[in-house]
Amino acid sequence: MDERDERDVYRAKEAMQSAMKKGPMRLAVIIGAILVGFLFLHPWVQIGAGERGVVLNFGAVQDKVLNEGLHFRMPIQQRVAIMDVKVQKAVTDATSASADLQDVTSSVALNYHVIPDKANVVYQTIGVEFKERIIDPAIQEVMKAVSAR
Repeated sequence: MDERDERDVYRAKEAMQSAMKKGPMRLAVIIGAILVGFLFLHPWVQIGAGERGVVLNFGAVQDKVLNEGLHFRMPIQQRVAIMDVKVQKAVTDATSASADLQDVTSSVALNYHVIPDKANVVYQTIGVEFKERIIDPAIQEVMKAVSAR
């Protein structure tokens, strides 16, 4: 072997050793960056007892409803809206006039819940303020109809 070949072999050997030293460090940095990014994007969602998760892909409600537990979601693509499906109590004070035009004041209590499998439909058609939009006006309407008899 001549001197030129020996230098080339030596340089190649040094380059390999340098790459081998930097390789694990680069790999560790890349894996660390991926893990940190993964954790900051919150890829997991926890659904508590008595709740359901409505999956939204870029804002569009999906057919899938998440049950209680820990679930994975695509961080940028998916968002999960939590819906309470436990029995809730709505108490409303209603004032109306009777058939003989006397004022009737009553307090009405209504127990209700969202059907767990239909949480996505409720979220899409009514939203999370379904008590204010549906239940309270319905109680007022029923009270007026009953007291007018």
